[in-house]
Order: sequence, then C-alpha cells, then structure tokens
Amino acid sequence: MDTDIITFLRLNYSLSSSTGNIEEERYINKYNIEVYEIQIDKNDKESASLIGKVNVKLFLWELCIEDNYWVDDLFSQLDHNELGGLLFDYDTNSFKKEWQEKIDESFNSNILYLDRIEILPEYRGKGYGKLITKDILLRLNSSYGIAILKAFPLQLEVSHPNSSKQDSEWNTKMNFKQMEQDSNIAKKQLYNFYKKMGFKRYKRSEYFYLNPAFPNPKLDKININELS
Repeated sequence: MDTDIITFLRLNYSLSSSTGNIEEERYINKYNIEVYEIQIDKNDKESASLIGKVNVKLFLWELCIEDNYWVDDLFSQLDHNELGGLLFDYDTNSFKKEWQEKIDESFNSNILYLDRIEILPEYRGKGYGKLITKDILLRLNSSYGIAILKAFPLQLEVSHPNSSKQDSEWNTKMNFKQMEQDSNIAKKQLYNFYKKMGFKRYKRSEYFYLNPAFPNPKLDKININELS
C-alpha cells in the first residue's frame, strides 16, 4: 500500500420517519448504510469507492409499551416472526424471562437487529467487516439494550429479496457464487467471525447477541482508528 495515501472507511447512515397512522413503522428505525473506502493522496485529492451496504433495524420496544402496541403485530408485519418468537412471549406481550434478564442489565428494552452486512469481493479479507460492525455498535450504543443478529451466510439464501435494477446490479457485483458454498463451512466461518467480536451464540441456534452493558475485551481489541 502506498504510504503517501491515507485510507479509511466512511459510513453514510440513512434514516427516514413518517407521521400519521403508520402503525408498525412507528416502532422501528430502519437504517440503510452505505460504506465507502476513502483514499486521500499526497495532494489531498480524495476518492471514494462504494464497497458495502448494511441494513440495521432498531426495534423500539419501549415505545411499544408506552403506546400499548401489540408486539406480535410488529414482528409479523415486518416479516420477522422467527425473531419475535425467539424473544417474546406473545401470550403476555413481554420478553421471555431469559431475555428480560439480559435487558434488565442494560436498562434499555430496545433491540438492535443487524440484518445484512454486504461487502464487495475485492474488499473482503481486510478486516472491514469488523470495523463496520463496531462502528454501528458504537454509533447506536445508547439506543439499544441488546444487539442481535442471525448468522446465516447470505450466499446460502435461495433467492435474494432485492428486485430493483440497481439492487440486481449490486447483487451481481457481490458475486455470491464466489463465496463458500458448503453450508457447514460457511456457517462455521460466520459464527467464528462474530465470536471474535464478543457476540455470544444463543443456545445452538443461528442467533448471536451482545449486551452493551458489559465489558467486551474482544470488541475493545478492534482498533476502529486503523485499517488492517
């Protein structure tokens, strides 16, 4: 790498909100994040390359409680029935006991859900995934009590939900077929990635979680000020 070139990542966070009778949309913040690799040469000329896209959802459980909104409707309308069933007891409209205990330790009932993290092939293996994840966890730190994700390799999805021309072009650039196709190996790699960041696996499921209220030496080791 040219020592005269300064390289860093820039994450552009996008969030929209609406007024009116929008029901479940009121209780979730959807963050669309574009990740750019920025390079500044010795003449201070800056270049930016779009290298990744991220989708994050913040479930505003505390606002649900305040408005007496039924959480079953929230997750079913947003196609996250599996996540809702993992976290909540729908009979009581409250967290399951084991999750409530974790939430109580954070004094914040909101759930940060890391939905998708996509990095173009030529930028993989540089440690960018860890930097991106840590930036999100730190940037939204005061907004959630538990961060959770489903560690399922994107290349193993039968079909990708993005259907627009722009997203189809992006999926082509992602070259999912180039990624590990053996499900056992792909899952093990992804599990190890999140474990190295201090995420804990929930029982033997594909879900991992992190409680921001506790020290996380593994996350602390990731220097967000340096690229690998």
